[in-house]
Amino acid sequence: MNLAVGGIVGYLLFFLAGVGFGFAAPPKWRWLPLLFPLALGLWALMKYGPDASVLIRLALALVITVLGIFVGAMLDARSGESSDHARYA
Repeated sequence: MNLAVGGIVGYLLFFLAGVGFGFAAPPKWRWLPLLFPLALGLWALMKYGPDASVLIRLALALVITVLGIFVGAMLDARSGESSDHARYA
């Protein structure tokens, strides 16, 4: 597998997790996906030691995840304003 494609897929998964939690989770649980890149980043720091590339990738993953959470929260707010959505009993 090409390393660049694997990196992009990882960041895409962080973004999608942020969107999913930002849209569907209650407000206090929306920030839960930040634990995923933090746990992976801490594991990489323990395995490889303090390395600038690990810290840069961790910061990028956190920013992408937060961006996904904001996009999901905005989608949730827009769908809440709409009176066209389905109302379940």
